[in-house]
Amino acid sequence: MLRATLAAGAAALLTACGSGIEVRLFIAFDSPPAHTSGAVVILNGVAALPAGSVRTGGTLLQPILSCQPGTFSITWTNDTNGTHGAVSALWDCPADQLTWSSGPIPLAPGDNRIRVRMIDSLGSATNVVSIRRE
Repeated sequence: MLRATLAAGAAALLTACGSGIEVRLFIAFDSPPAHTSGAVVILNGVAALPAGSVRTGGTLLQPILSCQPGTFSITWTNDTNGTHGAVSALWDCPADQLTWSSGPIPLAPGDNRIRVRMIDSLGSATNVVSIRRE
């Protein structure tokens, strides 16, 4: 969780500080294991809100009535064994990010390079983690 929070904070800080670096999309992991003895792993983390995301309605007492994320997809690929799948993501309104979870990812013996990629109408972001299956 700390890594994902730091990644989201760093993206916001770079944009807010006028660094000239704008990070519109990001995808981050919540403390993935470096190694495991299991045949599968489940990854999770946070991601940027996709383009077109909107909050609507509200009053002073309850400022947000509904949240609608823009169109996006998040997928995982294990480059080591070629398996791939979809990731489920949820906008926990009024947070400024999505939370995501992969479901079971099959691991090959040894090192596994797993890519998680988010795509929206304006671009994409990818992050990679290596997990060793003992």
